[in-house]
Amino acid sequence: MSEEEKQGAIVITGTAGSLGKAVARRFCKEAATQDLTVIGLDVSYKHDDILVDGELDNFCTLKLDVTKAEDVRAAFKKIRDAFGPVRTLVHCAGGFRWSEFDKISDDDLDFLLEVNLRSSLYVVREVLGEMKEEERGHIVLISSKSTLSPGVGEAAYAATKAGLNAIVKSVSREVASLPCTINAVLPSILDTPPNREEMPDADFDTWVKLDDLAEIIHNFTTPAGAPLNGVLLPVLART
Repeated sequence: MSEEEKQGAIVITGTAGSLGKAVARRFCKEAATQDLTVIGLDVSYKHDDILVDGELDNFCTLKLDVTKAEDVRAAFKKIRDAFGPVRTLVHCAGGFRWSEFDKISDDDLDFLLEVNLRSSLYVVREVLGEMKEEERGHIVLISSKSTLSPGVGEAAYAATKAGLNAIVKSVSREVASLPCTINAVLPSILDTPPNREEMPDADFDTWVKLDDLAEIIHNFTTPAGAPLNGVLLPVLART
């Protein structure tokens, strides 16, 4: 593919997970019409080269551990070399641990800091420079409603997700004069198979549906979402 033919990529992390898959499905619906390729990144993939995924149209996947800075640099270089600049980044990779604060283990603290905060710092840093240079681009992070009012056992989790809120607020000011945006969604409980398994007696109808959240995330990257920059948008379950 020549440099002139490289239109760019939409990069979504955590696409082996429930939310990442839903977000990839939503972006793949229109990516081909925009001459963009959707790239899914996840640590659970086995391949270190970009491979076409037959499950969705215009979708490729690549293994990446988003907690390792050098791996992030290498993966994004592969993407740029193959498809051109990253036009949109949706960072769905993350994790949750519940524990009363005086009982949380070192391993759980390290896990939350790595997969929620450190990964976000790495991937945003990796795409921000080229978005500034290109004067175009969108970033969407997945924070949490817990950052607004953490419940019992959520202190460490909410603290690491609150770091994403700070990234959004500060970076949005860096790009305020450019047609670039960075926003975050703050969902409550997501209706995923793992959550259903962990909370089998809950009312699943009150949980945030993945396709609904994916649509909201996609809206941030459309012309209608262009005025939205630095937004921390709560997405709540129905009651």
